[in-house]
Amino acid sequence: MTEHPRRPGGARKFIHVDMDSYFVAVELLDAPWLRDRPVAVGGTALERGVISTSNYIARAFGVRSGMATATAQRLCPDLVLLPVRFERYEAVTGRLEEIFRRFTPTVEFLSLDEASLDVTGQPHCNGSATHMASRIRATIERELQLTASAGIAPLKYLAKMASEVNKPNGQFVVAPDQVQAFLANLDIRKIPGVGPKTGAVLQAMGCVKCADVTEQMIPALLRQLGAHGFYVWERCRGQEGYEGKAGGVQSLGVEHTLPSDCHDFARCASELDGLLAALAVRMEALGDAPPIVRNQVKLKFADFTTASAEAGALALEPQVVHGLCRMLWNTKRQGRAVRLVGIAVKIRRSLPDPLQLELGL
Repeated sequence: MTEHPRRPGGARKFIHVDMDSYFVAVELLDAPWLRDRPVAVGGTALERGVISTSNYIARAFGVRSGMATATAQRLCPDLVLLPVRFERYEAVTGRLEEIFRRFTPTVEFLSLDEASLDVTGQPHCNGSATHMASRIRATIERELQLTASAGIAPLKYLAKMASEVNKPNGQFVVAPDQVQAFLANLDIRKIPGVGPKTGAVLQAMGCVKCADVTEQMIPALLRQLGAHGFYVWERCRGQEGYEGKAGGVQSLGVEHTLPSDCHDFARCASELDGLLAALAVRMEALGDAPPIVRNQVKLKFADFTTASAEAGALALEPQVVHGLCRMLWNTKRQGRAVRLVGIAVKIRRSLPDPLQLELGL
């Protein structure tokens, strides 16, 4: 990966780490005698359960995540089905997070087995994101006896897609000067946010690969898909600026992972003051910012699930933020400890004018 020192306008560096067959892999740490068997974790067929994860031996029989357990057992009669033990996986994820934070403080978990790391400007491995990814994977294997795959790219969503290229137990790099080549022949349905419905609309428009989505198509994309059409165009062209939210609303936020799990509301609420100050600084940096339309609070619990709440507001309002936090604590916590607190404002931004884009203005 072409490396650049951190500077204004320089390429950012993301590593997306995706654990291989995570739930099953953790179970096999406790039951190594099953390593050569087709194994899955999920609910029983009698309970109309589904498969959460399967190992690669089971996948060779067609067993997949989200599949009904009854179907999986028909495809693979010798399938060893193990119950889900979230508390065990959560404990291992806590150790994963500790490894990740040796390399960067900016860690975003998408789920128990998947995380995005912003390593821009980090000094480890002489600043090489590629070498950092290799070292992270080696550390996971040495300390946890688990394997992980990784994607390295200058954009977060590209790193996520790159992590799928050399699974299992591999990594793939998309250097800044390779972004367009990586995307050109990519199936457009692989773009995050392009589901079956959006994919069908794009296919009807003649867009099968990312290269098919040209700048000339933006007006048609906006007519067919609304704001989401511009999101699709950006992702197909290797851009990550516009979030494609309805009505052109975009979030700006900050969050903090607590040094230890929190069971005390007063301590949780006290975190809000520091976050409010940090977010105010970020908002000031915008200069003449677009109007704020909502305030939002997010709590992540010890089981790595999240809950959020928002309310209408015309500014960053501390009373609204504290009230939302109290509501989440009372209604969503259900006795769980809090591990992360986050706040955000939702800002209305102008969408591209289809007529201006069509006329090239």
